[in-house]
Amino acid sequence: MSDSILRKKQTYKPSSTYGGIIREQQLLFAEESLLPSSLPRLHELRPAANLSAIFDECHNYIYANEGLLKDKIFYEMVKLLVTKLYDEQNTAKRELQFGITSSEYKNILANTSSAFEARIERLFNTVRNKYRSLFSDDFLKLKPLTLAYIVDRLQFISLTQTPGDVKGEAFQAFVYRHQRGDRGEFFTPYPIVRLAVEMIAPKPHEKVIDPACGSGGFLIQSISYAGRNNPSIDKAAYIQEHISGIEFNPDVALSAMIRLAFEGGTGSEIICANALVENDRLNNAFDVVLTNPPFGSKGKIEDQRILKSYLLARRWSKTHNGKWEVTRNVLAGQSPEILFIEKSLKLLRPGGRIAIVLPDGLLQNVSNSHIRFWIRSQTKVLGVVSIPQEAFIPYGTGIKTSLLLLQKLPARAGKVFMAQIQKIGYDVKGQPVYKRDDNGRFIRTSSGMYVVDDDIDEIAVAYSRFKDGTLETESESIYVVSEKMLNVRLDVEHYHPEDRKLLEKLQASGAKPLGEIADILNETDNFRLASNGDIRYIAISDVDARTMQVVSQQIIKPHEAPSRATYRLRKGDIISAISGASTGTPRHATALITEDEDGAICSNGFAVLRNIRGVEPLFLLAYLRTEYYLRQVRRLMAGHAIPAISVEDLAKVLVPIPPIEVQKKISDEIAMILTMRKEALKTGEKVVKETESLISKLD
Repeated sequence: MSDSILRKKQTYKPSSTYGGIIREQQLLFAEESLLPSSLPRLHELRPAANLSAIFDECHNYIYANEGLLKDKIFYEMVKLLVTKLYDEQNTAKRELQFGITSSEYKNILANTSSAFEARIERLFNTVRNKYRSLFSDDFLKLKPLTLAYIVDRLQFISLTQTPGDVKGEAFQAFVYRHQRGDRGEFFTPYPIVRLAVEMIAPKPHEKVIDPACGSGGFLIQSISYAGRNNPSIDKAAYIQEHISGIEFNPDVALSAMIRLAFEGGTGSEIICANALVENDRLNNAFDVVLTNPPFGSKGKIEDQRILKSYLLARRWSKTHNGKWEVTRNVLAGQSPEILFIEKSLKLLRPGGRIAIVLPDGLLQNVSNSHIRFWIRSQTKVLGVVSIPQEAFIPYGTGIKTSLLLLQKLPARAGKVFMAQIQKIGYDVKGQPVYKRDDNGRFIRTSSGMYVVDDDIDEIAVAYSRFKDGTLETESESIYVVSEKMLNVRLDVEHYHPEDRKLLEKLQASGAKPLGEIADILNETDNFRLASNGDIRYIAISDVDARTMQVVSQQIIKPHEAPSRATYRLRKGDIISAISGASTGTPRHATALITEDEDGAICSNGFAVLRNIRGVEPLFLLAYLRTEYYLRQVRRLMAGHAIPAISVEDLAKVLVPIPPIEVQKKISDEIAMILTMRKEALKTGEKVVKETESLISKLD
């Protein structure tokens, strides 16, 4: 018999009300004619068309009848899936062991012993002993009736023959449902996985590893890439000889293991271990690393036995010539993604390639300059792709990331490919976004499928042409820079072509760095040690960006001042915002300090420009509101939660110096406008007071 009861008579429906489900299933199973009289044979198995639906039904049945939490459901299902797959691939008989007969089910209903339970347990024990490191317990925990249901749903399906894309989609959805973690740390969005593999382009003879493989997304995509581009490849041999992964979490490692087994591997390609622990056997053994390491917001690595093996877990000091050197002092803790950069390079052979997803802070923040220095000393930067912030939101985190492609030295110097993903193919809820034609209708493929709206293929093709030397045109989102142009930052946005053109134009005009024409205040005021008299405090919200004036001051006691209160202002100073969401935008707060604000304390969210020289102050005030200035600020800003530009970088912003008569003309106009605005404010206050006085005299 080639089918079972639950495929012939689908009456079980998932529901929020689970009472009576066991009884319903008992009635279904009681129809003995719908159950096989003997165990399935290998030739009777058929590929599954919709494996996801079967997994969902199994999940719901276990949840309803066992009361297990989702992680426990996952583990029990994986045990049975691995057992089922092992039975298919290793049976020496025509009759399989993974199945249930009508007579065995009668015994389960009668609560008497049956060969079914002993046979499945024995089969599982064989699998458990084969993969001892991936199983943390010694037995199947499902009740006989539940076990019978799951086995029946799977017994005539061939996991081996089911197409890889069907298995991959089903198992990825199943794993995501049960094992995604608090922040989706075990998952990388599929478009990012696909792009990384397409760009790194692993060759069939190259060994590939993911040291933080999660459920195996990068590895599965690498296998798919190898198969598409090398039709004659022996898939099973390729997996077993060229694909490896390391995963610390045993349950998730088991997910990766079974996914590789579905593709033709043995499962032993996955090592369940902490990849950060040194393993000399793996060092210098791989040609390609593809990985999305866990980010450090959940805690740092503090095990000194691990930290002492990494240069990036030590303190670094800056030398007199601006370079960095490592010290012998090991840090008390280090973020895991930083250690995984060094681990990935240890795994690579000389000349090997890496594609790694990293938070943008590692590519731009001043505090991580030594890490970028070390990366540049060990590798050639092949490319950087900016990933939109919303890409990881459906997976539980809004961290802005980029895909960094490196080649371990030795490697030839050259140009660096840069791109910004504009369309990821889904929205912030993870729902697909499809392309539309000019009439607003969804575009379909020849097979009738909707076309996902992303630019992954465009970037992958552009990178392929870049490698071949045939990329002729650039755009706002895809461009190339000389490796010599790379400075202390590696984020894509810092090297935008329009910004480079602006800088070249300003430099050609004789523009000077802001730090040369003004002192940028760095001395804090000790007003908190003064008497308990009132102080005037100016925050970013107290500045009207449109009028370039301070429009209010907060009167507070020194001990009430926020920690941001830092600088004492003088008449003639110019204050300009250096942090906050509006910085670098048309709402950028900039103001001239007049006698009304003289002596006030301002937030360190401002830079204070003093002793302005070589340029008319009011011309400078006007320039600080132009797009020429704001674009430079945006280019130099770092951080996404609280974007900011450092005072050191602000000093590098270029200021054009036009002829003095042009400066004076603009200065006179700004002075007149400021005077008119101040008079307007005074007139407005006068009118309000007159109105109040008039109303007070009414009966």
